[in-house]
Amino acid sequence: METEFKPKQSPKAQGIIFGILLILAGLLFLSFNFGWIDSALKSVIFSWPMLFIVFSIMSFSKKDYAFGSVWLIAGLFFLLPRLSAAYPGYFTGIDSDFTRVYWPLLLIIVGIVIVFSVLSGKNRKGGFCGHHPMQTQSTENSDGVINKSVTFGGSESIFLDPVFNGGNISAVFGGVVLDLRKTSLPEGETYLDIYAVFGGVELYIPDNWLVETKIQTVLGGVEDKRFISQTDHSRKLILLGNLTFGGCSIH
Repeated sequence: METEFKPKQSPKAQGIIFGILLILAGLLFLSFNFGWIDSALKSVIFSWPMLFIVFSIMSFSKKDYAFGSVWLIAGLFFLLPRLSAAYPGYFTGIDSDFTRVYWPLLLIIVGIVIVFSVLSGKNRKGGFCGHHPMQTQSTENSDGVINKSVTFGGSESIFLDPVFNGGNISAVFGGVVLDLRKTSLPEGETYLDIYAVFGGVELYIPDNWLVETKIQTVLGGVEDKRFISQTDHSRKLILLGNLTFGGCSIH
């Protein structure tokens, strides 16, 4: 199967988004310190469910609309009890037991989003949200790029094109294994964007490849288990993306 890959974000764009988030966080802290924002909102804004909102913003910025919607719905679901505690008069019927009682509703809504995303992707002959093709088999393209997305499943593939020109891998509640030992890198820098949420990515890479990791992690990690031999510094594979409750291992 062949797909066309277009880089979702350059390293510069990712840095800009991260910088904007830091600026917003600083402005919020400053606003609370000077009393410009109601202190009741502090327990809402600076809480773990707000991380889901951040993930949704990052997903939307990458045009991962389905993943962004899932993160946004989950974040709002867990934020509702905190908003109710901060402003009890505005959120009637929502108490501390809201998440315990209604958590199955969250599963239903997320499931509906995933189903409609997959169906809409098929209708556009693309894939997940028209951006990530849903595949469980290997994907080798004539132009040397890979675009693979796995949700609630697994995929193992060997890249057979003579030259690897990068691509995109997405794993949500699933795993991807990609073997790059039968291909080579072109001159200069090659980018591979990895996005994993409650999932994992295993890369089998030749020992003499120069690999640089720029992946952002949230309760996740990247590990290079190779026995590094003499590397060619004129060719470099740069790993980008985000890992949330997930991991990436290089063998």
